[in-house]
Amino acid sequence: MPPRGARGGARTRRAAARRAAIIAVDGRARPTLDDMERADALADALLARRRGRVSQAVPELA
Repeated sequence: MPPRGARGGARTRRAAARRAAIIAVDGRARPTLDDMERADALADALLARRRGRVSQAVPELA
């Protein structure tokens, strides 16, 4: 899978995991649209933080 597709897949998996956690914590059986949007936003934020940490750890080539 190309890198862009891999990132999209990772984001989708993370969003789904967060959505499941949100509804489990709230004790509900089904997510709302707000839950889905929040899970997507959380996944995006976590991936951005990870990219930031990786870019700081890897020195730039001249």
